[in-house]
Amino acid sequence: MARTRPHATGLHDLLQSLTAPPCLPPPGPANIEVDVLTAIGQLVRCDVAGFNDLAPPLRREWAQSNTLPDDFVPARSYGDELDFWDVYPTSSCSYPDRTGDYESVTTISDFYSLREWRQTPMYLCLRQELAFDREIQLPLPGPPGHFRRILLIRIEGRDFDDNDRAILALLRPHILAYLHAQDLAGRGSAPLTTRQRQLMALVARGFSNAQLARSLGISSDTVRTHLQQIYARLGVNSRGEAVALISPPSAPSVTRFEPAMSAI
Repeated sequence: MARTRPHATGLHDLLQSLTAPPCLPPPGPANIEVDVLTAIGQLVRCDVAGFNDLAPPLRREWAQSNTLPDDFVPARSYGDELDFWDVYPTSSCSYPDRTGDYESVTTISDFYSLREWRQTPMYLCLRQELAFDREIQLPLPGPPGHFRRILLIRIEGRDFDDNDRAILALLRPHILAYLHAQDLAGRGSAPLTTRQRQLMALVARGFSNAQLARSLGISSDTVRTHLQQIYARLGVNSRGEAVALISPPSAPSVTRFEPAMSAI
């Protein structure tokens, strides 16, 4: 199979959908629409693309979505079922939560050979619904108590490579902003317009009102008006509070994962 080469039009359309002014459903758990996951799965070729937001201490999911067909049913039953929450803490997919490393994009083969993977409790648990050999995980920092990730699955065949990792890393800040807009809506904050988000991006970089006016080609009075409208939308009283609120969660600084070399 040829190496993944992102299609420029597909990448542009995906970024547009992630950064456009949000048209959000009623407040609820942040989630990623199936159309967005489908587009990601076209950039990084896979059989299934999914998103989940886990609460392991509560043994529940805040939200999840995937590109499995609506009529999907598990192909086989394996008798005694393993509980996902029992095997999750020691699995490769819990690596970001255990270590705080939300920077590294990891694959199953970073942790196990194919033979080892098929013997893990997590594989035996997941095969009750869908057995697969290849997975790549994009961790996404979230609010406290939320453990978010995008998972791309290939049932079998060629593994994900460094090019696939790079594409997902490129998408991460846009996906974080997309989810954060929903988090704000869930708190009752009205979404910012494109112009307001452009202005706040400069405010976050430390621009003064005069610098904002020059950069955006508007008057200082218009800048002040924009800022007051932004404060009202977000329910804050200062630019510092506004920046803190609109900034997506960021990962703490940790030592990045170094994949172990193993025969697959």
